Amino acid sequence: SSGINAEYGGVGAYRDDAGKPYVLPCVRSAEELLVSQNLNHEYLPTHGCPNLRQAAKVLAFGADSVAVMENLVASTQTISGTGALRIGGEFIKKFHSSEAIYLPTP
Repeated sequence: SSGINAEYGGVGAYRDDAGKPYVLPCVRSAEELLVSQNLNHEYLPTHGCPNLRQAAKVLAFGADSVAVMENLVASTQTISGTGALRIGGEFIKKFHSSEAIYLPTP
């Protein structure tokens, strides 16, 4: 066994063979980087970090996308994957004619 159980990857958590949470080395490095910056814990704007939202739009649609270049793509940042799914579901419910949302089994 590798010692890491990725079965719980869908919810963003990993466990070792003993069932204890396992934090990926890249996450530890990111934590150390953030702590070293001595941030002030200021809240982000309501829709999230503008630079992150812009980078996500470019990643999703491409830098040469007309929609991105003409600022036709709306975006928001959430605090979690499930929060993002909730916002996406509410958007579909409000703006799409279908009542059904199909979800895969992880």
